Amino acid sequence: MSFMKNILAAGVLAAVAMAQPALAADYVIRLSHGMPEALDSGQHAWALVFKEAVEARSAGKVEVRILGNNAAGNERQQLERVQNGINQMLLVSEITQPFFFKPALVLGTPFLFSSSEVAWAVLDGPWGKKYNEAFQKQTGVRVLGHIESGFRSFFNSKKPIKTPADLAGLKIRTGENAVHMAMVKALGASPTPVSWTEVYTALQQKVVDGMENPPGLFYSMKFYEQQKYLTLNKHLYSVHSAMINEAFFQALPADLRGIVIEAAGLATTVGRSQAYLLERAALDKLKAAGVEIYTPTPSEFDQFRKMGQPPALALVRKEVGDEWIDSALKAVSDAEKSLRSY
Repeated sequence: MSFMKNILAAGVLAAVAMAQPALAADYVIRLSHGMPEALDSGQHAWALVFKEAVEARSAGKVEVRILGNNAAGNERQQLERVQNGINQMLLVSEITQPFFFKPALVLGTPFLFSSSEVAWAVLDGPWGKKYNEAFQKQTGVRVLGHIESGFRSFFNSKKPIKTPADLAGLKIRTGENAVHMAMVKALGASPTPVSWTEVYTALQQKVVDGMENPPGLFYSMKFYEQQKYLTLNKHLYSVHSAMINEAFFQALPADLRGIVIEAAGLATTVGRSQAYLLERAALDKLKAAGVEIYTPTPSEFDQFRKMGQPPALALVRKEVGDEWIDSALKAVSDAEKSLRSY
C-alpha cells in the first residue's frame, strides 16, 4: 500500500472510530512513550494512528490508552512494565534496549546507516526479522515495528563545532548507552549520561555543555532555548521500536492479533514519514529560533567517522560478538547496493 493510501486509510479509520458509540472494550492496551503528546513527534503519531486503527477495525473490542510524555516512567521503567505485563505496549529507543537485550548495542553503532532508506531496508529485512525474534525470545516482548527520530547530531551552547578537535573539553549529554558514550569520548568530548526526563534542566543549569540528538526531536522538546549551535554531522540513526507484551498478544483472539499487526504496519509507515519530514522542517524552525547550523564538509565528516566509529565498533564486538555486528554490516552493504540499483 502506498504512503498516500496509508494516510487516507488512517483518516477513514479515525472518522469511523469517532462515529461509533462508546462500548466497554474486551481488551485494554496501555501504550506508553516518552515524547510529548503532539503530532510533531513520530512516536506520538505512531501511537495515535495505531489507536485509531485498532479501535476502528476491532469495532471497539480493543481500547488503546496512550500514555505519552513519560507518564509511565522513564524508558527503562516503561519497558520493564511491558515486560512484566503491567502495561501492554511501548515505543522505546535504541539507547534503552541493550539493558534488556545486549545485541541491541549494534543499533547504536555510529555511522552504521547512511540514510533512512538504508535503515528501513535493514530493519524490515532478514536482519531485522532475526533481531526481532531474538529480542522476543530473550525478553518476552514482541517487536511490532521500527520507526525513527532521525539522525543524531551535536548541539552545544559554547561554540561552533566543525571538526572533532572542537569538541575537546565539552561535556556532552548522552543516554546510558555504552556505545554512544564510547563514540563521544573518542571524539574528544566528555560523555555525561543524563536521564531523558532531566535533559532540559541539565542544559539549563549547565550540568552539560551540549547533547547529541536529531533536530526534529531537539526542536519538539524546546532544547533550542538552552543551546545555540548545531553541527549536522549525523553520527547516529536514532531508532524507536514499537513493542507489545508477547503473553498479552498471544492471549488475544486470532482476529485481534491480526488487527494489531496490521495497525502496527500502518502506524510504522506514518510514524516514519512524520519523523522524516519533521527532522527536515525542524532545521528551518531552529534557524528562526537563532540556532547556528553548520554542515561539515566531506573531509570534516570523514574525520568524525574515522575517529568516532572504530572504538564504538570494537566495544560492540566485545559485548555481543562478531556475528551480530558482521551480519548487520553485511545487511547495510546489501541494502545500499540494492537501493543504488534502482
